[in-house]
Amino acid sequence: MAETKLIAKMRDKTGKGASRKYRVDGWIPVEFYSSHDENVHLLLPSKEYEKTLIRSHGLFNLELEGQEKNYQCIIKELQIDPVKGTVLHADFQGVKMGEKILIKVPLMVQGTSAGVKAGGIMEFIIREVEVECLPTEIPEKLVIDVSALNIGDSIRIKDLKFENIVILDDPEETVILVEHPKIAKEFEEVPEGAEVVAPEEPQEPEVIRARRKEEDEEEEK
Repeated sequence: MAETKLIAKMRDKTGKGASRKYRVDGWIPVEFYSSHDENVHLLLPSKEYEKTLIRSHGLFNLELEGQEKNYQCIIKELQIDPVKGTVLHADFQGVKMGEKILIKVPLMVQGTSAGVKAGGIMEFIIREVEVECLPTEIPEKLVIDVSALNIGDSIRIKDLKFENIVILDDPEETVILVEHPKIAKEFEEVPEGAEVVAPEEPQEPEVIRARRKEEDEEEEK
């Protein structure tokens, strides 16, 4: 896949207070770290790159403003404001083009399953997987065709087959499942105005009643 180009500038200050000030001024604080290169503190203009960081899943070419230095990297962690949906911070990990890396890739479904057309319900359980691949082979997304799934069918991790990558998640994990629709319990309602008859109290056996009558007569004597 093609690289996404980002132009960053060096960051002079670090810490929570400085990062908060940078965000107010329209910058995204960025950390770049690598096992084979220097670690640097950077800034990206949020107006230009915020949507790109949220939507892109692949290889980035991180260039430094006013310098010839650039870094090939992937996003390792992205902190998103849970209320505003804005990017608070980004961590980039440097890569070597000939070395395989681990990266999370989103899953997407394609088509409408036969089971859903028949009235079933499709559950999309796992929406992201971790894969091992070369930096040049990072997929933007992995598309799963669900059109052949009938009610009761499922797709597990071990059923996913894609070129140039190895999926590292548990092979037995269920990704997609087509189930029978859930049927609500039906309750019979008593018609309005219907007479409700209380159950009769159990009557005392005749033998007991006769014995009590005899005991009462003995007491009166």
